Amino acid sequence: MTRRGLAAVAIVTAGATCLAAAAFAADLPAKAPAYKAAPALAAGWSGFYAGLNAGYGWGAGSTNLVALDPILFIPAQTFGALPTSLSSHLSGFVGGGQIGYNWQIDRAVVGLETDIAYSGMKSDSTLSTFAFPFPPMTTTQTNKVTWLGTARARLGWLWTPSVLAYASGGLAYGGVKASTNVNVDVAGSCPTANVLCATGSLSETRLGWSAGGGIEALIASNWTARIDYLYFDLGSASYPVISTANFGFGETEVMRPEVKFNGHVVRAGVNYHF
Repeated sequence: MTRRGLAAVAIVTAGATCLAAAAFAADLPAKAPAYKAAPALAAGWSGFYAGLNAGYGWGAGSTNLVALDPILFIPAQTFGALPTSLSSHLSGFVGGGQIGYNWQIDRAVVGLETDIAYSGMKSDSTLSTFAFPFPPMTTTQTNKVTWLGTARARLGWLWTPSVLAYASGGLAYGGVKASTNVNVDVAGSCPTANVLCATGSLSETRLGWSAGGGIEALIASNWTARIDYLYFDLGSASYPVISTANFGFGETEVMRPEVKFNGHVVRAGVNYHF
């Protein structure tokens, strides 16, 4: 074979070898990409915060009127001249401030918060009745929550690095007021010496419990906004209702109302995180 022929054979053989190597390489599985763990969330929710809130509160409690006087008031309730209970639908504006501290552990956020707010929650109930042999009578009940505070633990979960959903629970405390008036609807009967006229009131600070939850979102550097729901229960309170006619025998307790102070608050708020 001539030199020219040997050179041609060598070129063909080399080309075939390269093609075979390329085909073999193409059949090999592709190299798997290197696995990288997802980066942990930055602990942007940890630390102190303080803010303001405003919203609306309401409640659907009731007032039980327990007659004590066996001569007039118990018979008046028996005949229907006096009610045994009155509906008490608290409602009104609620607004104040809060401070707290968060600890962020990956997507979990735990914390403590305390808040205090002015409350305009109030209810007025009036019922007029007439049942022979008693004269026409009107019973008026007023209940108020004048301020409301809580001290709660919070447990939350970050849906995204900037959106937190949380639940909360703990103590509730607040100022409450109530008043009861029983009037005889006959001209000149009250507040003159009529044994069926009576009045009483309550003003005190009460301790109870609260629970709720909400959603909080980052809206700007160091600022968050939230919608918060709260249920509060300050328990029941009772107080004496005294007849306005004592005829020289001193005060006579004729009735003892039992008032429930509980309800719901929905409020919007903003927090600054230090």
